[in-house]
Amino acid sequence: MPQASALCPYLAPKPSRALAALLLLAHALSLLAAWLNPLSIWLRLALSAGVLAGGWLALRNWRRPGVAGLRQKPDGHWTLRDGAGADIEASLLGSSLANPWFALLHFRAESRRFDVLVCRDSLPEEAFRRLRVALEITGREAAEAPLNP
Repeated sequence: MPQASALCPYLAPKPSRALAALLLLAHALSLLAAWLNPLSIWLRLALSAGVLAGGWLALRNWRRPGVAGLRQKPDGHWTLRDGAGADIEASLLGSSLANPWFALLHFRAESRRFDVLVCRDSLPEEAFRRLRVALEITGREAAEAPLNP
């Protein structure tokens, strides 16, 4: 059986254009809904300001993710590289999931928790496939492991 590190090499996801389009669409529809409601003009302006501020924050976070890279080690743990370039040892939590469109990874490192969203267009096709396979194998091994009381 190949080692886990061979299944999932170092990954450096780039910002997803599909996620950016989804964020813009959601905020544009929210603005439209605020202005189509029979509310006073002041309430519409306040709602619009909130939607625009939320959209700005979402796009700012989209461009600067908290985790810039990740790698699975042979022992099953992961090394995360944060935005500042520091490496963090972490373990993948069982709440992580992967489907054909995205992978949502939950990590625990010491006293911190990292949530990493990797969209399909953030990685080359082969790298995304390897990530999904590595997550499936990790999940299967966790399910087959005996429970420790």
